[in-house]
This record gives sequence, C-alpha cells and structure tokens, in this order.
Amino acid sequence: MPSTTHRDRRLRTAAWLLPLTAATVLVTCQALTAYVPPDLHTSRIPPRSDLHFALLVAHIFTTAIAVLTGLAQSWPWLRRRHPAAHRWTGRAYFFAGVFPSALVGIPVVYFTPLGLSNQLSLGVLDVLWFLTGIAGYRAARQRRYADHRVWMIRNYSLTLVAITSRLIQPLVEHLVAAQLSDPVSYAGNPLAAAHDIAGTTSWTALVLNLIAAEYLIQRHTRTAARRRAKGCTAPTAPRRPSPNPSLSP
Repeated sequence: MPSTTHRDRRLRTAAWLLPLTAATVLVTCQALTAYVPPDLHTSRIPPRSDLHFALLVAHIFTTAIAVLTGLAQSWPWLRRRHPAAHRWTGRAYFFAGVFPSALVGIPVVYFTPLGLSNQLSLGVLDVLWFLTGIAGYRAARQRRYADHRVWMIRNYSLTLVAITSRLIQPLVEHLVAAQLSDPVSYAGNPLAAAHDIAGTTSWTALVLNLIAAEYLIQRHTRTAARRRAKGCTAPTAPRRPSPNPSLSP
C-alpha cells in the first residue's frame, strides 16, 4: 500500500508538472528569440531609447531566470530529496530573477508605449510580485515553511503571468480583430486596437493567475486539514508499561 500511494502521488505530480514545464520552456524560448542577440529592430515592444531597450532586455532575461528556476522550486522531489539544491535554486530565483526583474521593471513599465491600461496592469503586477517575493523569502528565513509555501504559490503565479499572457494573447487579438472595422469600437484605428490588446491581455492573465493561486492554496489547506484529522482519529497501539518507572514519559 505505501508503494502504491507513493506511485499515485508521483503520477499526480507528473500530471501537472510536465505540461507546466513544457508550456513554460517553449513559451520562454520563443519570447527570448527576439532578444538573442539583443537588437532594437527585433524588439516586440517598441523601445523609446537605447536606455529603455537595455532595461527591457535586462527585465526579460531576469524574468526568464525566475520562470525557469521557479519550475525547479515547484518540483516536490527536489524539495524532499535535495533540500540544499532547493535552497540554492531558491536564492537564484529571488536574487537573479524576481528582485532584479521587479526593480528594473519599474522604469520599463513607465516607458512602455502600449496605453495606460497596460501600464497599470504591469505596475500592479510588478508591485505584487516584489511584495509576495519579500514575504516568501522572509518566511523561509524564519523557518515558517507553511507560510513560505503559501507565499511562493502566490509569487510564482505572478511570475507565470509572463507565460499566461502570451498564451491568451492570440485569442484577444482575434476578438479585437473582429471589431476593428466597427465604427463604434475602433473605427479602423490599429493603434487603439493594439493598446486594447495589450491591456486586456495583461489584466486577464493577472486575474486568472491570482485566482488559480488562491484555488491551489485553499485546496492544499483542505488536504492538510483532512490529513491532520485522520491522524487524530487513527487508532493507536496501547503503550507498554516501562520496566523502570523513572523512564516513563
């Protein structure tokens, strides 16, 4: 029975971790192709200046580090069997990924020329990403591992907004294209349509990922509560009397 339970747990983990890994790696590699090597003319976001482009490239590559190291952090086997590797990967996630990317993201958001709605969504994302990262790091340093897990689910869900937004963008583009010639919606203005695509994609990805994170947290909380309840109600073998009363607990 224990081996069957362990095998079932591994299958359940593979059922969500393998598709997540495949989608994340493929989308990340596709996103990086426009910036390897860095070239102003291949940038997917029109840069306002050389400084803006340099900050944008730094933000994109540090985000890629966070996305990929976060996958390793999500792997239960690594946490259980190699805690030292988990800790070092976590440090890379925070100090080479989340924190520098969030800081560089502030001027990048300011210079992004895709409309106020898109700027606001990216600004909210950046602030939440930084604050949940601090909360998760502090919980780990203080050995509050249950809190650390909760905050890291939230933080990595925000990291994956970069992936979710690219997955849903084609759908948003299709919906906007259907209304492009509508005199009430866009009146054939492609710039207004581009701003709407960027803002809608950003906000939708952010909200969906936050909902998914809270769902996972609540599911984990309920599962842990059921396990504790089973542990409290499980029958225990009677304690054998100690031959030496002074050694009894």
